[in-house]
Amino acid sequence: MGLSGGGDRGGLIGLCFAELSTMFDRTGGPILYARAALGRTAGFTVGWAVWLTYLVGLAALSDGFVSYLGSLWPAAKDGGVWIVPALIFVLCLLNTVGVRLGARVVQIFTIAKLVPLAVLVFAGLTFAGAVGNADLSLVPGGRGSFLGAVLIIVFAYGGFEGTAIPAGEMVNPRRAVVVAVLGTLAAVTTFYMLVQYAALRIEPNLASAGSPLASAGEAAFSGGLALLTVGALVSISGTQSGVVLLAPRTLYSLAREGMLPEVLGRVHPRFKTPVVSIWVTGVLVAVLAVSGSFSSLILINVAARLYQYLMVCISGGVLRLREPEAPRAFRLPFGPAIPAVAGMLCLFLLSRQPAVNLLATAGALAAGLLLYAAGSRRV
Repeated sequence: MGLSGGGDRGGLIGLCFAELSTMFDRTGGPILYARAALGRTAGFTVGWAVWLTYLVGLAALSDGFVSYLGSLWPAAKDGGVWIVPALIFVLCLLNTVGVRLGARVVQIFTIAKLVPLAVLVFAGLTFAGAVGNADLSLVPGGRGSFLGAVLIIVFAYGGFEGTAIPAGEMVNPRRAVVVAVLGTLAAVTTFYMLVQYAALRIEPNLASAGSPLASAGEAAFSGGLALLTVGALVSISGTQSGVVLLAPRTLYSLAREGMLPEVLGRVHPRFKTPVVSIWVTGVLVAVLAVSGSFSSLILINVAARLYQYLMVCISGGVLRLREPEAPRAFRLPFGPAIPAVAGMLCLFLLSRQPAVNLLATAGALAAGLLLYAAGSRRV
């Protein structure tokens, strides 16, 4: 069966995003929806949760990068203390020099990372035998647990909501965002299912592998280990590049809106990039990556992401009740029922999180609210 069952759950939340996106043609995405439905403070907490999701996700990816690098270069496993900060430093430097350079790096990595995965899918579907009795207990903090697997799926499938943020820069945003959100979910779900199916045809017992893609590549063909390891490194680096591009700008926009201290809204005098937000984000990522484990970082990322999704679902229900006749180019059936079900799903998944992760996420939100109070004094 695999882990593909999480696509249905992501679909409900994606539908809520899709409907809300047709009500607004301004930049902001989930921050805008929560502020319109629940007020300025609620909008801030969603924006802060978006930034936390980026922050912790980037730290988790950095840990994953070191793990895969260790497959090719064993010394890297002992050198993670300096490799991660060095990697984050380079990405922050690229984005400080200019947004065009940072965006170009993202584009290059995005194209490059698909090649080895496409090779894996081709090899798995063409040459490999049928799937055996695969062990799919791929869940940190809940090994063998279906609900734990769903939490990991939230991490893997998350990110579709980012397509809603730049709505104000799109042509016909009310239609474009619906296509982008639902199209991203469909494409990612299909591709992930193909990668998972192909990998399991090649190597049915990936759960015991520290680097699953590399192990599948090694079993597939000569040179597969190196190809898939490099592919994983390129894929992680591409995602990291995108996050380093987006995360500081979320912090910067909150500061420019008067929701955070003014210093976080400062730009470089020459390059015109949000230099303070870039390096604050980079330093915190390096600290988290070095001090936290991959599994705990993923679950904290998921907790912050689920809070964001929950607030969007609540916002969708509130606006359905408050403004039932407001124009919506994409309208869900059954009134506020789908946002309510999606919201209850988010609450249920949050309840399955380890208490320590919920406390860490709540503490991070509380710290954000303190900064919000300090930033709001100058408005």
